[in-house]
Amino acid sequence: MTKTRPRMFYGWWVVVACAFALFLGPIPIMIFSFGVFLRPLVQEFHTGRGAISFAFTLQTTIPAFVLPFTGRLIDRVGAKRVIVLSTVLAAFILMSAYFCSGKIWHLYLFYVALGITAAGLAPVSYAHAIAHWFDRFRGLALSCTMAGLGVGALIMPTVAQQ
Repeated sequence: MTKTRPRMFYGWWVVVACAFALFLGPIPIMIFSFGVFLRPLVQEFHTGRGAISFAFTLQTTIPAFVLPFTGRLIDRVGAKRVIVLSTVLAAFILMSAYFCSGKIWHLYLFYVALGITAAGLAPVSYAHAIAHWFDRFRGLALSCTMAGLGVGALIMPTVAQQ
């Protein structure tokens, strides 16, 4: 009789994928790295730090209003669909940064759009996905997933400076 090695629970692969997504998500890149881009944005838009920081304020405040609708959408269609749709929209919005042509309202519109899509890429989406995979070790799985944010906060500002 041969012993078969127990297979690793697939939920842990979901944890790794979600942690990696949070590591590369909008929070570490757009929020924790914003200070790196402040001076170049001030120079590009010929305005003060306050005006540029207002764009950052928009991007971090908008998700607070959008997240209740995002949560409802996650309950209806599932976290995976919301995350995929938000990722595709965020990619197009980031590509549209090319068209921000020195007018401050372009920057504001850009950051509002990023804030709206960032709601779908917020930790709540990933926590919902993880919660469906785990009955036991749910706390461990969630904490390992959210560690992606901490690692991103540590690494992304350094990467952005390069």
